Amino acid sequence: MNNNFKIAFATNDGINTFAHFGRAKYFEVIEIENGNIKSRERREKPDFHSNAEHNHQHDHQGHHGRHSTILGLVKDCDFVVAGGMGYGIYDFLVSEGKTPIVTTVKNIDEALSLLVENKLENHIEKLH
Repeated sequence: MNNNFKIAFATNDGINTFAHFGRAKYFEVIEIENGNIKSRERREKPDFHSNAEHNHQHDHQGHHGRHSTILGLVKDCDFVVAGGMGYGIYDFLVSEGKTPIVTTVKNIDEALSLLVENKLENHIEKLH
């Protein structure tokens, strides 16, 4: 694996990977250079599930609009990690050249270490 990459973790607290990709409040975006953390930032993502304005927008945009919004937040990332996600966003991320990973590892730092070591398992059986 290349030791230089960016990864976005779906999270609510910046510490743990959130179990539901679509309901996470943030992406914790970490840039790795030569196997070490170069930068870390939190990007707020829209709440498509509880915001009435976005729900109205969804009626007009459908999944493609939501997926494009998400892609805009992780465009510079190589990996996108969550505790669970739907087939639609998973396939969309793959089609856009991203590597989505569904993990059972809760702690972001632990998952990051495993990814750097190329040992983070992708549990695609958790797709829904």
